[in-house]
Amino acid sequence: MSFQAFPRHLALLALAAALNACGGGSSASSVPTTGTTAATTFTGTEPDTTGAIVIGAVAQAVKLAGGAALAGMGDAMVVGDHIVVRSFSDSSITVSGNKVHPRTRLSVLDQDGALVSSIDYGFTLAAGYTGEWQMLPSPDGFVMVQSGPGARLLHFDSQAKQVGEAQELYPAVAATSTTELAPAESSAAVDGNGFWLVTTFSLLPVTEKTQYLLKLCKFDFNGRQLTPPFEISTSALHPHIAASGGAVLAGWLEGGGAMVAMWPKGLGAPVLHSLGTSGAQPYPIVLDTDGKLGVLWNGKATQTSPGGVMGVAIDKNGVAVLPAGRTDLGQETLSSHWPGNGRMAEVDARAYKGSLLLADVAVGSYSPGDPVTDVMVLADYGVGTTALSAQKSLVFRIKVTGTGAVLGSYPVMRQMLFADHATLLFGDENHLETVRITRN
Repeated sequence: MSFQAFPRHLALLALAAALNACGGGSSASSVPTTGTTAATTFTGTEPDTTGAIVIGAVAQAVKLAGGAALAGMGDAMVVGDHIVVRSFSDSSITVSGNKVHPRTRLSVLDQDGALVSSIDYGFTLAAGYTGEWQMLPSPDGFVMVQSGPGARLLHFDSQAKQVGEAQELYPAVAATSTTELAPAESSAAVDGNGFWLVTTFSLLPVTEKTQYLLKLCKFDFNGRQLTPPFEISTSALHPHIAASGGAVLAGWLEGGGAMVAMWPKGLGAPVLHSLGTSGAQPYPIVLDTDGKLGVLWNGKATQTSPGGVMGVAIDKNGVAVLPAGRTDLGQETLSSHWPGNGRMAEVDARAYKGSLLLADVAVGSYSPGDPVTDVMVLADYGVGTTALSAQKSLVFRIKVTGTGAVLGSYPVMRQMLFADHATLLFGDENHLETVRITRN
């Protein structure tokens, strides 16, 4: 979920925050604190006086040389002591009458989100390719892997300059071939000496009746296979993966339902289970650095489920960890104290110092009586041996009014975590903003 994923132009903020104890607690009343400039007003909730989350200093719009906005962030990652953002290129092609831009501009920001440099690779990374890429940290900088179709690996140094030639993790298949399996969708996760890649394959041409095989394989950072590709499904869509401490968790859709494959460290093969998400896409996540993994999904409200952002830890047997006596995953909501339902395609999720940090844009009222609008949410959850829904949580709401307060159709947020602070990146298809966050 994201994170994705997850603006506007900001300025002086004086926000002390903190938070709702969910996990069975009641919702506290909101006491707003506000910081104002001529252009933008930020307001954050302060339901108690712990000050656990503080948004401070000066927030800023990220502008390219010449004043154009950095738009359409697809992903971002901490590389060393700075941030690399992948966003819309100026290059485009016309698809079905619409102009489509690849997200192949790589920009370096400092720890506080100020632009240092930007390189627009256009279509030089993959001719005519407008699909997504996934950024992964590597020993010498970072790599990017095609999310598909295709399985291309690219290397970059820490300043986002391409190094060497592109590599194909699986052999490229000609568009005219009808007998070879072509890579369709992929997701990757770093673990130790390389990265795990979960990939669907199909025969060409793709039709509405196409069936997709799902394979899991580990590669080193030079693109060499460290394990043979394991076939784990014969009918899979939209795979995602997370890895930690030698454990691997893949999730996908199959036959209208969600499936997971858990591969605990030291086990000979993955353990497969269905997951009761009522058909929602499962997003595997890392919960700690010692192999604890989980799954998030966007649940729909029903007579038996509150819906919203749902989540469970997954044990080493691939089974969801639930409260004692509960069997229905529809009760495992994490957003019961959020102002409304999230609208990012994927919630941004980060494991940090024993906590799970989520960021999303919710549609709802910031406080009772307010109009329904976009409200940004930062939510921190404990990670223990019990169900995620039973963990103590801190929920911080932020609303923005004034210039640039309206988010576009594709809002995105990314939390960039450093030793002493985090930098929150947030924006949409038109712009990107940054603001500093500290947790006490």
